[in-house]
Amino acid sequence: MLTTPKSLCRGCLLLAVLVLLCLMPGSARANAPAPDPYWKTIILSDTSEVASIAVYVDGPEGIFRLFETFESEHTKDQTIHFERPRDAARFYIEVTLADGTIQSSQPVDGSEKRQTLRYDVQANTLKKVITNQLGWLFFPLIMFILFLPLAFTIAVEVIVAVCYQFNRLGNVLLINLVTNLLMNCLLFYLRSMMKGQSTLWVTVLLEIVVVVVEYLFYTKKYPDYTKGKRLSYTLVANAISWGLFELVMKFFGI
Repeated sequence: MLTTPKSLCRGCLLLAVLVLLCLMPGSARANAPAPDPYWKTIILSDTSEVASIAVYVDGPEGIFRLFETFESEHTKDQTIHFERPRDAARFYIEVTLADGTIQSSQPVDGSEKRQTLRYDVQANTLKKVITNQLGWLFFPLIMFILFLPLAFTIAVEVIVAVCYQFNRLGNVLLINLVTNLLMNCLLFYLRSMMKGQSTLWVTVLLEIVVVVVEYLFYTKKYPDYTKGKRLSYTLVANAISWGLFELVMKFFGI
């Protein structure tokens, strides 16, 4: 029985898919996100008259002092960072002024992760603030997060389409522009909402939806191809693009 280059190419692609499917579960477990620590940042408006700064937390065993520092910078906008214990939901700040006066802020809810607050020394108020610590890098970073997987996916799936002898490759480009961008936007939103939780099951579910949508699209655009060819290409192309991207990200530690 003779093996044609076409069948050999498809056989190699199917073998690559099997290898990637075997590797991805281990990769997913190794890259499952750990819960973020409850980091807090407090910006003190003016520490020119401050002698010491202490942070107290309210835990199961009562209120206790988390830390105290005597390293007041005596400047505006002094910043302190600390990690709140996971079993303590509230905390407050206490400052000792140069004249010996001690003042304590009202307790605030510290259940959010990576929270930033501003303490007004003169008014003795501790309030949450919204900060964009990335600054001007925020928008380019979002574009990078969205378009890097898109470019990678299109490149891989076009190569696989060539191996399957698909014509009109613009169809492959078009459907991936739609499905990949929508999927990445949804994942970006869901990951921001599910902080510290694994989104692997969401990714798998969205990939299944993408496969179904792309198969229906290819059925309409390539009616002369067999169902087996369209389905095989859709499964193989998505498995390779997803698997390779995960492995590349793991290799670079992203």
